[in-house]
Amino acid sequence: MHLGISEKLKFLDEKPRHKALFLLLFRADDYLTSEELADQLKVTSRTIKTDIKQLKEEIDSPEMAIVSKRSLGYKMEILEKEYENKIKEFYQIFPSTTIESEFDHRVNYIVRCFLSSKKPIKVEEIQRKLVINYSINRELQEVKQMLSQYDLSLVSRPHYGMMIKGATFKKVLLTIRMYRYFDKNASNDFGIPEYSAFFYCDNCEKEKIRQTFFKSITKSRIVFSDINAERFIVYLLYFRNQTLYKNTITLGLPEILFEYKETDEYYLVIEILQKLRNKFEGFEFTEEIIQFLTYIAIFSTDLYRFVDCSKENYNYLINLAEETRNFLLREVSEYLQIDAFDDYTCLKDLLKIMIPISLKIMLNVSDSIDLRYNDFKNDGHQPILRYYMKKIYKKFFKTYHYHFSKREQHLIFLTFYGMLNRIVLEHRKLNVAIIAIDGRLSTQQLKFNLQHHFSEFIDRIETKVLYELDLQSNHAYDLYLCSNYGKKLNIQHNPIYFVEEEMDELQYIDSLKYLFFQAFEYEKKLPPFSFEIQALEEPIKQVASYDYLPLNGNIHLYLNLDSEKENFKILRLEKSNQIEYCLYVDLAIKEDKQKLKMLFNIIQRIVDDSTKLEELSRTETRYSYFLM
Repeated sequence: MHLGISEKLKFLDEKPRHKALFLLLFRADDYLTSEELADQLKVTSRTIKTDIKQLKEEIDSPEMAIVSKRSLGYKMEILEKEYENKIKEFYQIFPSTTIESEFDHRVNYIVRCFLSSKKPIKVEEIQRKLVINYSINRELQEVKQMLSQYDLSLVSRPHYGMMIKGATFKKVLLTIRMYRYFDKNASNDFGIPEYSAFFYCDNCEKEKIRQTFFKSITKSRIVFSDINAERFIVYLLYFRNQTLYKNTITLGLPEILFEYKETDEYYLVIEILQKLRNKFEGFEFTEEIIQFLTYIAIFSTDLYRFVDCSKENYNYLINLAEETRNFLLREVSEYLQIDAFDDYTCLKDLLKIMIPISLKIMLNVSDSIDLRYNDFKNDGHQPILRYYMKKIYKKFFKTYHYHFSKREQHLIFLTFYGMLNRIVLEHRKLNVAIIAIDGRLSTQQLKFNLQHHFSEFIDRIETKVLYELDLQSNHAYDLYLCSNYGKKLNIQHNPIYFVEEEMDELQYIDSLKYLFFQAFEYEKKLPPFSFEIQALEEPIKQVASYDYLPLNGNIHLYLNLDSEKENFKILRLEKSNQIEYCLYVDLAIKEDKQKLKMLFNIIQRIVDDSTKLEELSRTETRYSYFLM
């Protein structure tokens, strides 16, 4: 089944960087620039361009190709869904575990070596294991950064080597974190026997342990995600092996204001261990390990029901969860100049996210499962919100000394993105004229679809022939629709949209929905925008009074949401074959969510379709130009 794919992609096994590059492009939903790819793989953009050229030649086929687009970057196109599915199946799990860059591989290998060694390790020993003869200072800096998230440090003793220093439970958290990919089908060979021994278990016995765990959890109110469930099983295997090897572990858990024995997670852990002890050896855990596993269960709980987020279930965690939630809401309100507290759904969902995070704050660790969020770039989606969220994450770290993982950042972003989506734009109803060039009968399907799908936007629809419209001197319509044949005629009525004939119902909906954006009257909320063309005489510089957001390579957004004046200026800068766009936006939001959402919509449309800027002219002044 895999013969064709395996033969096609076999060369990637001998070229790790090309393999990582292939998988990044394969999994990306959109274009990736050479700079983004270089940042992921820890190489230069010039190296990426060289690798892309070679990779193009190696994989180019009728089924698959790498395409490039100016200012957007590179994208992999696969024409057949079946071919795409075979690639996913060939790499066993999606996303694949083989995405690590050479640099990431060395860093992870070094961390695992330190975690599994009972004695200090010298730099020369690490270089020998990695079969390299160059400096690993850059890798060690990354190792120290990773350790800092767990309040651990790398200490060095002259002539002895380096060791990880810190609380044992934090080392255990990082040890499991470095297992990395929590998938039941994943077969992890870490290349370090001492580290792999932490998790060894006969496959048949491991499956029985899994089933025992799943039967217990499905009968409780507790719900884990699939990946969190697999991680919890890895914890069970780790502590079981420590018990079987008669390794006495003192985790060193701190005293915190939290009654863990009052939680349902504690009773679940007790039940699971009791069932495992009845069937297998090695599950006679100490009370401290049971307490620690209760904490892990709370980290893992999927709090999809708000009723579970009570002081009865989580006692003192709720106080800190509400405090940290309110911190995020205040910061979002400040940056976006709106009241984020009045969205009840946002209040609820944020509290669900912050309950497990609050426990980790109490323990002074920034722990998370690895869903490979580093491998996905979504910065083009709602760039303004993403920009301010990054600022808020940094402020949160300064206040609570907690580093949000990529997964947690994604969840928090989605929560606030949902808040923005729930802002319903007010709109007026339009008077629509259907121009019946070929008689009224030919317009019946169009009229039916308009009435059926867009009635909330329409006050009145009238079907008129051209001479009737020409005789009406005082009746103007908000929108004119005409068959595609009308493009050949000199029709002076505006704004006009030509509808292709023989479209099915869904095509009508998709084709016509953008026409009704003008019903929202963006011009009444946003200042008139201006467009200018100037020579690019010097590099683009940041302006102190604005927040600067780079968009899509050659588009630069300068934003002020708390401005005394209102302005929306689009500047096109030209120099030989180089073109840059600067958007200067001054708005006084003043808690006007309608205005904020309109701005977000305009910027998103520009990001999604940069050709709108390329085709913009000085005569265009309506925001519907970007929306239609």
